[in-house]
Amino acid sequence: MQGGAPEMVARKLNRLITEHPTLIRSKDGRHQTHHRPVLVIMDRNMDLITPVQHASTYQALIDDVLEHKANRVEFNVKPDANDESSRRRRAPPVVRKKFDIDPDVDPFYCRHKFHPFPEAIESNGVELEEITAKEQQIRSKTGGGPDPTSGEGGSSELAAAVESLPILLDRKKKLEVHTSILQAAMNEVAARDVPQFYELEIALATGTYKSDPTKAKNDVKELVSDATKGNVNDKVRLVIVYALSNGVGNSSDIDEVAQAMKESLETKGSTVGGAEGEGGTASAEGGGTGSHGTLSKDDRVRLDTGLRAIEYLKKLRSMNMIATMSDMMQTEVSGGGDVASTTDMLSGLMARATSQATGLLAKATDKLGTMLGKIHKHRATMVVENICEMRPNTEDDEYLYLDPRVKGDVDVATTLRNATRAPVREVIAFMIGGGCYGEYQNLQMVADERRKVTYGSTEIVDPCTFLDHLAKLA
Repeated sequence: MQGGAPEMVARKLNRLITEHPTLIRSKDGRHQTHHRPVLVIMDRNMDLITPVQHASTYQALIDDVLEHKANRVEFNVKPDANDESSRRRRAPPVVRKKFDIDPDVDPFYCRHKFHPFPEAIESNGVELEEITAKEQQIRSKTGGGPDPTSGEGGSSELAAAVESLPILLDRKKKLEVHTSILQAAMNEVAARDVPQFYELEIALATGTYKSDPTKAKNDVKELVSDATKGNVNDKVRLVIVYALSNGVGNSSDIDEVAQAMKESLETKGSTVGGAEGEGGTASAEGGGTGSHGTLSKDDRVRLDTGLRAIEYLKKLRSMNMIATMSDMMQTEVSGGGDVASTTDMLSGLMARATSQATGLLAKATDKLGTMLGKIHKHRATMVVENICEMRPNTEDDEYLYLDPRVKGDVDVATTLRNATRAPVREVIAFMIGGGCYGEYQNLQMVADERRKVTYGSTEIVDPCTFLDHLAKLA
């Protein structure tokens, strides 16, 4: 673990385990010989980019752009103005939808929560189409007359098909829930041009602009000054990523970018509605503050909060109390570096979207192409991987190692390095400070058939809540 708060927590935990021998001994009093988990304790200050940057995976996007807490998703839906039945019923202008989604009981969510958002959209459409076809096939069999060619075998097949219908309908219902959630998330993502923020943040965090800081500043200024893209918090989050990316801007550059954002918002207003994940009530269709170029009360509060957070991070940066690395994230091509497979995946999605000229998939292909293709390792993932793989000249050499079986609360790193170490079969990564779904999902890259990874943090927060925390510390 790192020094500071993680070291203090680790030493207290180490003493607790040491003073309670039953925690490290088996029932017969002997030391356990199975592989013990490695607990990696990290401080949030080592990576403040991950909690605020935009995400690309299904579960993380839900937590970002919709209201999501304790597996419950809520969002507003504006009835279709062309729907005659809605007009006859005098339906309210906005309908509040609430769904409970749990990966433990929802097969689709379990399979696709870690996948890029466009892939989740595509898979939902494919699976729903397959189940609908099976349902129609079963209903056609049960609704028609007796088949004179069917014998006893045909009857048993029909009975099995009828028995499977309730299960099929339950799967269809769950898929239709995800269709609604995907549509709501897509509305927010498209209205706010989230992929543009995502792409620029990734470029900053991976050091793409390291050799051209002027271009970095200009690109960030251009996006945060565009009233048609993003809401207030989207822009604040981009400025924070810029401020934390080493080599692309000094304090005066950060001030210049933040001032450009402030002036643009105050003169042009925000034309994009507040995200559900920010606690706002505006839907993507609902628009923002009108055409008068003035900020709404809520947007003013968000801007002031964001500016305080930026000032706080500038102070920490000036005192060298936070990491500002150009390699805060590492980029890897999905499929183990196979560029061809990445290209095939994207072109395949586009081909299928072309065949469905209208609909969510075509919209996703048009808006979300930049969210496909590459996998980015976050800082916590890099740290855990270095420790698990025992890589020299990395955190494996730098972090304090404690072992409850060794008395004296001493660093055993030297002993471990000189000894033959067993492979890490299980690792618990714990972040002191706010954790997030993006970090949790990214850490699963370290997991494979040889290793289990568990993630924990002081609390799980969405990006906008994390901004509020930063502002309160200012």
